[in-house]
Amino acid sequence: MVDIEVLKRNALDRRAFLARMTTAGIGAAAIALLEGCGGGDGSSANTGVNGGGPTSNTVRSAFPNVPGNTDNQVVLNYALSLEIMETYLYTVALNVASGRDPLAPLDSTLPTANSTGSYQQAVPNGVVSPILAPQAFLYLVQFTYAETAHRDFLRTLLGSAASPIVPPSGRYKFSTPNGTPGADLGSILSAIIPIEETGARAYLGAAPFLTDNNTVQVAGTIFSTECRHAASFEYTLGLDPGPTRGLPGVPQPEQEVAAGVPVNAFEKFLAPAVVLAAVSANNFV
Repeated sequence: MVDIEVLKRNALDRRAFLARMTTAGIGAAAIALLEGCGGGDGSSANTGVNGGGPTSNTVRSAFPNVPGNTDNQVVLNYALSLEIMETYLYTVALNVASGRDPLAPLDSTLPTANSTGSYQQAVPNGVVSPILAPQAFLYLVQFTYAETAHRDFLRTLLGSAASPIVPPSGRYKFSTPNGTPGADLGSILSAIIPIEETGARAYLGAAPFLTDNNTVQVAGTIFSTECRHAASFEYTLGLDPGPTRGLPGVPQPEQEVAAGVPVNAFEKFLAPAVVLAAVSANNFV
């Protein structure tokens, strides 16, 4: 985990951190974090993580068993729990697509823009067209590093209050019938889409419980990034890149749009309790 106090003191570390967060789509939120979110000293109190008073009964009931001493801490620990799962599953997927050991750690050297770094596709394209396969694999590499940045950002934001819910084994499985991402690029991307769709709807369902506008910015920025990830993979698979419905492994959305509105006109939210139940049932090993 990155130490926020070190980032504030060390300009080189701060620039590297901001550059990494910018490539993950959360540069503005990272800058707000380091600037104290509105003129403060940059401490976690000024980010809103510790704001809002003690945890309310409403949040305790909405986020069952998620730790936190304030409403924002509970919501951010919930988000961190999801990002840890996404990072793990993305890394497994990338390793499989690259012909590596599925449990190998992610390379520490970040790929540059439009680069797959040390990763090369080592599986058949499957349903992905030969024209789109290079872009699809690039998405897989870049999004894997983006998810790790989301995880590390939330850990930094929470600091000592970070207390995510993770399986005792530290391992997760995909919501596919055999729990693996598949053996070709199309299958691998198809296995990731339910994770992204669930993540996007989870952020949308959690946002109303945040009590600080700057923390809402963080959640909203990550939400929009998750949506773009899902849409990008859906496009390369020839699927409707809108907020699709009825995906295997994705819980039924809580909110239905009005009659007569096109099915992909609006994203639907998932209540935190629904997400927590689905994740533990479908993804914990």
